[in-house]
Amino acid sequence: MSAKKLFFAVKRVLLMQLLAIAVIGGFALAFFGWPAARSALFGGLIAFLPNLYFAAKFGFSDKTRTAKEIVRSFYIGESIKIIITAGLFILIFQLPNILFLPLFAGFISVLMVFWCALLMRDIER
Repeated sequence: MSAKKLFFAVKRVLLMQLLAIAVIGGFALAFFGWPAARSALFGGLIAFLPNLYFAAKFGFSDKTRTAKEIVRSFYIGESIKIIITAGLFILIFQLPNILFLPLFAGFISVLMVFWCALLMRDIER
């Protein structure tokens, strides 16, 4: 995949994740009120922000790196993503009036965007 196509794909997934955050937050607000919407938005951001970090740091190809260096940086990036995600969960759990079901619904919804994007990539071929 060329660098231009890779950038477009990463950008598209991130935008779809932002859309998922807005949709799940709006749904929670419309049907369950502000506390549920706030929790759903936080859950979505817990999934989105580490992905944004990973995309900014590792989402671009560098033709001068070896395969070993690319794989190593990928594993380091994924490890940092997990640490950021855990840290965000810890921070959010410190806030008052967090509802766990909407929080995890927002988190899982944003993660599913990435999974669906991977499936759609295979269909587009």
